[in-house]
Amino acid sequence: MTTPPASTFDRPQEPAHAMGGPSSNGRPILLVALAVIAALVIGGGAWAVTRSLAGGGNQPASALPADTAAYVRLDIDPSLGQKIAAVRFLEGLDDDVLDDLREGDFRETFFEWMAEDDPAFESLDYQDDIEPWLGDRMGMGVVPNGESEPYFGIALQVKDEEAAEAGLTKMREMDDTPGGEDALDWFFHNGYAVLTPTGTVDQLKGMVEEGTLADQETFREDLSALGDQGVLSGWIDMEPLAALADSAMAQESVDDMSALAPSGALGMFGTGSAGEALTGRYAAALRFAEDNIEVHGVSRGLEAMGIEGGESAHLVLDLPENTAAALSQEHGDQFLGRAYAMFKEQLPQEFADAEAEASEMGLALPDDLQTMLGSSLVVSVGPGITALEQDDENVDYVEIAYRTATDTDKAEDILTRALDLVGAEPEASELLVRRADDGVLTLGVSKPYVDTVAEGGALGNHRLFKNAVPNAADAHSVFYVNINTFEDLYLKDITDSATRNSLKQLAAVGFSSTMDAEGNADFTLRFIADE
Repeated sequence: MTTPPASTFDRPQEPAHAMGGPSSNGRPILLVALAVIAALVIGGGAWAVTRSLAGGGNQPASALPADTAAYVRLDIDPSLGQKIAAVRFLEGLDDDVLDDLREGDFRETFFEWMAEDDPAFESLDYQDDIEPWLGDRMGMGVVPNGESEPYFGIALQVKDEEAAEAGLTKMREMDDTPGGEDALDWFFHNGYAVLTPTGTVDQLKGMVEEGTLADQETFREDLSALGDQGVLSGWIDMEPLAALADSAMAQESVDDMSALAPSGALGMFGTGSAGEALTGRYAAALRFAEDNIEVHGVSRGLEAMGIEGGESAHLVLDLPENTAAALSQEHGDQFLGRAYAMFKEQLPQEFADAEAEASEMGLALPDDLQTMLGSSLVVSVGPGITALEQDDENVDYVEIAYRTATDTDKAEDILTRALDLVGAEPEASELLVRRADDGVLTLGVSKPYVDTVAEGGALGNHRLFKNAVPNAADAHSVFYVNINTFEDLYLKDITDSATRNSLKQLAAVGFSSTMDAEGNADFTLRFIADE
C-alpha cells in the first residue's frame, strides 16, 4: 500500500489514511494500532518519579478542538536525562526495572513486553518504527458535537511527521481487516499526530483549525489555577457533557476524572451519571517529589456549594502530636446549610416529610444538625486504638474523640434528646464522656483520651502532619493518617519482603480542601515517605 507524503494530511479535502477495524482475534483497534500510547502511559507512570518532567514545546491541548469538554494529558520527558528521584515507595521494585528507569527509555522496555505477549508486534522494531518519531506527550479529548456520540481525538507528540506517517501506517498494516468509518485515521497539527475515526477526521480537523483547547479562556484559567501540571493531568467541563448521558465515552471521562479527584467532587452533586445535573469544571494533576506523591486539583463554578468562610477554630491543629488519624471540617454548619438548601430544592417533598418527622421527635432540621457540626469539628483517633484488640473490654483503648466548636449547652441538649429517642440504656448514656471547654464540646468513651484531646496539643506543628497537610491552617477539610502508627497491624501479614519494604516506606497520608463563596475549590492528596 502506497503511503502519501505527510503533507497530504494537511489538506482536509483529500482523504487521510485509516487504520483497519477490529482484528480477527478481537483486539480493540485502539489497543492494537496505538499500543505506543499504552507504552507512554506505563512509561509515564514510572518516569513520574523524576522531580520535574516539564519540557518545552506545545502541550496536547494545542492539537485538540476548543470545544473539547474532557481532556487527559500525559507528560514524560526522558530527554531531560534526569535521574530518578529518591522516592522511597519504589524501593521494592525489580532492580532491572529501576535500572531501565534510571538509564534507559522505559517505553522501549514496555514495548518489548508487549511484543512478547502479542506476536502481532513482532513485525515492529522500536528503534526503527517508533523511537524516531514518538515524542514525550500525549493527550485525549472528548468533543461534544450536538449528537449522542461525541467526537474523540488522541494527540501523540511527534518529533518527525514523515517518520510518524511511516510508523503509524505500519501499525495499521498489522491488521488486515478492511477499514471503515470507525477505523482510526490521523492528521498532523502543531507537532502532534491527532488520531480519530475515519468518519470524523475531516470534522475534527476543521474544528482544530478553527481554534484549540489551549486557547480556550476557561481552560487556560483553570490550568493556571492548577499550576504545575505534573506528569498526568486532566480537565473536564461537566455542563457540555451533560447532554451525553447515553455516551459511554463521556461517562468514562467522568469516571477517569473521579479517580484524580479524591475529594469525591464529581460524584458529590449527583448520582454519577453525566446527564444528571452535574455542573462545574474540574482540573487535577499527579505530581511527584523526592518525599511525596501528590494529587492536586481545582474545581470551578459550584456556586450552590460555596462557603462564606470567616474565622474558625481549626481544632485539628490542636490535637496531640501522636494523633494516629484525624478528620476535620471548618464551617461545617455553613456547608450543611448550603447543601441542605440545594438538595431540598431538588427534592422538596422528601425534605418536607423529613422535617415533619423530625419535628414530631422534638428535633429541628437542619438547625440541630448544624449545631452538632459547629463552626469547626474534628474526629480524632489516638495511638492507643492499636491495642484495642488485645483488650477489647477496656474502653480506655477506644481512643476516638469528637470535638466541635459550637453552642455547647444546645449541643448537649440535642445529644440527650437524640439518645432518648433511640432508646439508649442509661448505662450507654453514662458511657459517653462529655466535656465542654470554652465553647468546644468533646465527646468520647475513653475519659483519659477525651481529657488529653481537650487539653490540647501541637499536631499542627508536627513534621509529619505538616508534610502531609501543608496548608492545614487554611483548609476547610482535612484528613490525616499517620501510617507508621498502624504498621505493626498489617506489615507482619505481608510475606513478600520487597512489598513489605516498599509499604514500610509509607509514613503518612494527608488530604485537604478549601472552597470559597463562589464555589471555587482546591484539594491536595499526599502520600508521604519516611525519612
